[in-house]
Amino acid sequence: MQRNKTQLHGKIEPITIEARGSQQKITMEEIEELHAEQHGEERIEGKPCICVSSSFRAVQLAFSKLWRENDGIPKREEIKIISTLPAEGSQQAFKYILGIEPLSKTRGEFMLDPPAGMENNNAGVENYVFTVIRKSTNASFQVRVRPEVFPDGFFALKRKVKKGIPREATEEEQKGYEVWESELRDFFLTFSDDKLFSGELAERVKEKGYYDYNR
Repeated sequence: MQRNKTQLHGKIEPITIEARGSQQKITMEEIEELHAEQHGEERIEGKPCICVSSSFRAVQLAFSKLWRENDGIPKREEIKIISTLPAEGSQQAFKYILGIEPLSKTRGEFMLDPPAGMENNNAGVENYVFTVIRKSTNASFQVRVRPEVFPDGFFALKRKVKKGIPREATEEEQKGYEVWESELRDFFLTFSDDKLFSGELAERVKEKGYYDYNR
């Protein structure tokens, strides 16, 4: 990915929702701290894992499209999230935003639906698809991480390093993966939404049971 793309300035803003009649601000940092505490995930150079940061920013983008300025802030009970990414950090981010106990088996308004054959041991860019639904209007916004964000060969190398699939990574491969991972963590903290994501707004048609996506 080119390094001269538009960058954000300053820290990632919190997500603001209405829960139980009062405003609640949710920060990426608190989700990452929870992820570190429960799953031993470490920051690299102070940057959270990409599963947390990509999921958090995807929700931010979807909220901005589904709740316009004169709509007020999202109410927690109006939100449903469908994710294709099985990573623990991503699931924790969505559950935390929805007010679901992170280690609970309760699904609530969160649905995990990875493509066939793309479960955790074989996850790829196809898994970085997140759909946020505003239940009161039946509108939804689907967010996809742009494929070009990830270096060619990143997911195959990750499987070697993290899972030993199809073999254990060499020392050189391990170092290469660490460089890529650090860069990606930086991307999801600094690059603007349009450089990281593509998105589709849809009207959810209950009678037909499908989403009619219009860009």
